[in-house]
Amino acid sequence: APRIGRATRRAAAAGMSARLPPPRWREGDAHGSGHKGVVSLLQEFVQCSKHFQLPQHRPILQWNFDNRIVDFTALEFRASVAFLLDGIPHHAAGAWHPSKKLAQRDAAERALGFFVGRWGEQLLEHQREWAPPPLPVSAGSEVRALETFCQCYPACQGAGLRWSHAWSSGTCIAQLDLPILGVPHKFVGTPLRSVEVAEADTARRVLWYLQCPGYEGAFAPDPKSPAVTSREIPAAPTNWASEEGEGCAVLMAERKTALMRVQNRLQQEFARHLRPGQGVWAWSYETDEEDVAWPPLCRATVQVPVLGRAFTGAWARGQRDAQVHACGLVSDFLGGAGTGRGMEAVEEASEGDGSECAGD
Repeated sequence: APRIGRATRRAAAAGMSARLPPPRWREGDAHGSGHKGVVSLLQEFVQCSKHFQLPQHRPILQWNFDNRIVDFTALEFRASVAFLLDGIPHHAAGAWHPSKKLAQRDAAERALGFFVGRWGEQLLEHQREWAPPPLPVSAGSEVRALETFCQCYPACQGAGLRWSHAWSSGTCIAQLDLPILGVPHKFVGTPLRSVEVAEADTARRVLWYLQCPGYEGAFAPDPKSPAVTSREIPAAPTNWASEEGEGCAVLMAERKTALMRVQNRLQQEFARHLRPGQGVWAWSYETDEEDVAWPPLCRATVQVPVLGRAFTGAWARGQRDAQVHACGLVSDFLGGAGTGRGMEAVEEASEGDGSECAGD
């Protein structure tokens, strides 16, 4: 993989999530015969950062896939990859594709194109001709310093700061949305007692991330943080890479794939208990006859013969939501992948008359 200096890597590293543009250097056909190659190149690039010892057997690249429904029929996938650079967790997302393989290749190509190509070009073009203005370096002036810096820093292209806040247990987390080289980035700090202090903390981290003069030593990654020591990098916020208007499609896909996942799990775990042509479950529905709204209130019941049980969900608005709730009861009963609880239930059901589980 291309090697760049520590200053460039640190400029590319941040406690952030980014939805990346297509790389300008992409070559080859849309199906990408170099799928393994580009993923391997990204892994080698990440491994250039050796300032933190990662846990043994921990994947260098950690992948996740979002789903959405297009035109009410087609399923598409978007890959996001999490990795650690200089002790800082990153989450980078690609575009939507009809298969997971294409989505994974796309996200890897975009990550390499941005961190290596775009940042490398930026530093080569401006490292000599650009000089930052005088900035305040005192405590409490971080937000003002970042505003001034972003107005003149070429990578920020004069973008303003867009803040949002989340409260939990009396503390505030400040999130900063900032485009860098035309790519939307999200930065977060640590939970603190007030909005002002939380914003200053996040701003200080971003100033360090951008290697702003006077703030080069303002932040140091914690080698004992969960992002470094645990087997998995903490997940980014839900739907962090989604644009406005994508939420309905993503939610619809999550509901549809939830049913598919539970059905597939039943088929895999109980394959030897099923007769040829036997389905793993059977659905029935009841509606509230007094309800005049649309879609009507509905309650779903799913019979699972291999478990000898029926699961009745709560009343929900519409058949699909009712089905999802009942499916959740089946998933909860199975108790998590690999527990073996489902197999035990089969043996119990073979001795009894079956039973019913209901949701409130």
